[in-house]
Amino acid sequence: MEELFNKQDAVLKKLLKEIPLEKPSLDFSKKVMLTIEKQKVGKTYRPLISKRVLLGIGAIFILSLVWLYFNPSSSMYSEEALSLSEKLNFKMPFNPITLSKTAIYAIGFMALFFLQIPFLKRIIEKNYL
Repeated sequence: MEELFNKQDAVLKKLLKEIPLEKPSLDFSKKVMLTIEKQKVGKTYRPLISKRVLLGIGAIFILSLVWLYFNPSSSMYSEEALSLSEKLNFKMPFNPITLSKTAIYAIGFMALFFLQIPFLKRIIEKNYL
């Protein structure tokens, strides 16, 4: 058995000595550098809402809280002036629809299901495609 391996080894050594060494082309490094340059550069993270906008929203919120603190609602407006119930008196043209609690839960869960589909689709496209 060893003789067989020795013969095969000798034949392989002889064949390897006969094969000339391959030399890279003259512009090999240039081609490598071009392929490296062609690779996509990762996008830098840019938030959807900039810091300026967030600071502006925060400033408006804080200013409105300060304004409400120094100007209580009882001194500004009367409830009768702000009441829209008399001005907007809508009447239902049909009989009111009554749904059981089970139907309301079913409609609510279906709405949540359809609401999360775009979010899940975006996550799957981002991570797996």
